[in-house]
Amino acid sequence: MRSKAVARPSRRSDSTRAKRGRGRKATTFRLDPRLEKGLALLGEVRRVPLNRLVNEAVGEYLDTRAATVEAELEETLRRVKAYRQADPDLESAISKFGDSEAESAAQDPVEGQITRAKGAQRLARELRRG
Repeated sequence: MRSKAVARPSRRSDSTRAKRGRGRKATTFRLDPRLEKGLALLGEVRRVPLNRLVNEAVGEYLDTRAATVEAELEETLRRVKAYRQADPDLESAISKFGDSEAESAAQDPVEGQITRAKGAQRLARELRRG
């Protein structure tokens, strides 16, 4: 005789699990012993679970650091915009590049030298004349 596998509903509904865990995930961190002792003492004094203390501390840190990073990025963006507005077509950069190329052309082996073509030029003229 075969036994039938029957799917049984779990005791807790998904919504109950979501409410209790609020989508939280267990995470492991290694804390400095001094910090761990401080958390334990503060939790004991405040009568608050260590998990809540850690969540509060990390939340406050993220709020503070995010605001600082945002301000730094805004300042960087302001400086970049000011730079672009000062020379929108990059004329000064192009001019500086051209001046630099002209100054170092004599020492640049890739630049080459202008020479007059002797035989090839005469041959081309003759071919054009027919």
